[in-house]
Amino acid sequence: MPVGTVRSSADDHFKRWSTSALVTLIIVIVGLGALWLTWLGQEVTGPLTQSGHHDFFAFYSAASLIRDHQPQLLYDSQALTGLERQIFPHPTGYAGYMPFLNPPAAAAILSPLGLLPEQSARLVWLAINIVVAIACALLLTSGCDVRIRVLTIVALLASFPAFQALVEGQWSFVLLLAALGALAAGRRDSPWLAGALLSVFWLKPPLLLFVLVWLLVTRHWRIAAIAVLAVIAITLVALPWTGIASNLNYVGYLGGVSLAHVSGAGAAGTTTWEGALPNMEGLIGVPATIIGQQNAVAVDLITAAMAAALVALFVVTTRSHLRERPLHARYAIAAVALGLLLDPHLYAQDCVLIAMVIALQLPAAHSVRTQAAVVIGVVAVMELSALDTLSVEYGFLRPPHLLTLALIASIIALVRPVKNRLAAHPLGHTASPVN
Repeated sequence: MPVGTVRSSADDHFKRWSTSALVTLIIVIVGLGALWLTWLGQEVTGPLTQSGHHDFFAFYSAASLIRDHQPQLLYDSQALTGLERQIFPHPTGYAGYMPFLNPPAAAAILSPLGLLPEQSARLVWLAINIVVAIACALLLTSGCDVRIRVLTIVALLASFPAFQALVEGQWSFVLLLAALGALAAGRRDSPWLAGALLSVFWLKPPLLLFVLVWLLVTRHWRIAAIAVLAVIAITLVALPWTGIASNLNYVGYLGGVSLAHVSGAGAAGTTTWEGALPNMEGLIGVPATIIGQQNAVAVDLITAAMAAALVALFVVTTRSHLRERPLHARYAIAAVALGLLLDPHLYAQDCVLIAMVIALQLPAAHSVRTQAAVVIGVVAVMELSALDTLSVEYGFLRPPHLLTLALIASIIALVRPVKNRLAAHPLGHTASPVN
């Protein structure tokens, strides 16, 4: 048999196998998504329960405090507990209440929700977040075939991180939209717009810090400076609603939350913030699961060692490439994975930021089939967070941290030297606004 015929037969076999695998993954993701969305509908339309998701309590309470002209109480545990018990008369969260962890300006943005009953406010916020999620999917697939755009909308909304973001009422899709907008602005050489959009990451300061470090390392100083100036501007514009005291309180509160992380997040006593470190998808979740978060020193040392090893690997293998224009896609994707792993507060909902990989990879995928594979492959990785989270919530087993391990493996695989730059797809000027 001629070599060409054998090769053609092998190619056809691989194409049929990969198509079957892709279709199977789509069916699994859509099926799981139907389950997640059913749970979402039941929870947001049904009565509040002890086993529900209660993050929105903090957002609604913060909005109510701004409405009542009491911004100085945004980080007061007693004030928040009192407001939340009016909504649900039982302890919630690991500290007995849901703390507000975002800056005062975020509470000012949410303040119109305080004019509504809690249930109505939650539904309005849910609708806003669904619209933002769809906008993310459309921006991810700009210029793609309509089939890919529809597939991305369905797959993204069907993912477990999307379920967590929507059911908790978290800012995750707002952050993703800002990152995607900044990436698009950077590719179009619009540093002012890119920097302004990246200021949205002030909603979660550790993520903004990683963004700024990445911009400085890749010599995007102007974008970094604009992002910092935009944060200052947002804070000043919001002062009539937030006041100076709440912003000063927030600075101290951030320090308290950081200290809570290194001291076991309440495992060894009451702290500013208390939570379950094993639930986290970042590096800190792995040692917290294995040896227990009550062993705070050991958890911190192991986490620091893991972080140092990954950062050193990334720096050593990419330092000669980070200033290249255009930057290779694999390094940007590795940077996204590294930034998320270093995030000290990475729960499943913020794993929607992994969707940034779709934006970084789609330009290299020229066929509809390849584009579909990119979208489904990334969402399948995101779906690993379901096993990590549900294993804890329903007491099946300790979290396996499959998503965390997948992110670590991706960094190791992606930072290998690129031998053939012509065969690899480069990115535009701003490789990754996420990290």
